[in-house]
Amino acid sequence: PSNDTNTTVALALPTSVAYFYLGLSKKGLGYFVKYIQPTLILLPINILEDFTKPLSLSFRLFGNILADKLGVVVFISLVSSVVPIPVMFLGLFTSGIQALIFATLDAAYIGESREGHH
Repeated sequence: PSNDTNTTVALALPTSVAYFYLGLSKKGLGYFVKYIQPTLILLPINILEDFTKPLSLSFRLFGNILADKLGVVVFISLVSSVVPIPVMFLGLFTSGIQALIFATLDAAYIGESREGHH
């Protein structure tokens, strides 16, 4: 993962494309029926929900990575530069965990599109 927000957005956009593609390929135009169920009044909320999923993924990944970087900066400013080195390795480990969480949520969103749960 990168601490650049453009990278995290670029990682999240294929989620949105795959979400709609798989939903349309499985159900055809009947896929859009879920937007008006149980009532037409929920149409804007349902559309907003589907388009904010990749944005949520992007901000979650970026925020967690940025928090890790800020933690290291605070450690470096408080103590000598020898102590934060293990913290940097811990940051690599936590970044890997964040990438795993991102991929898991990504797969869950795409799987939701295929299964038809909403």
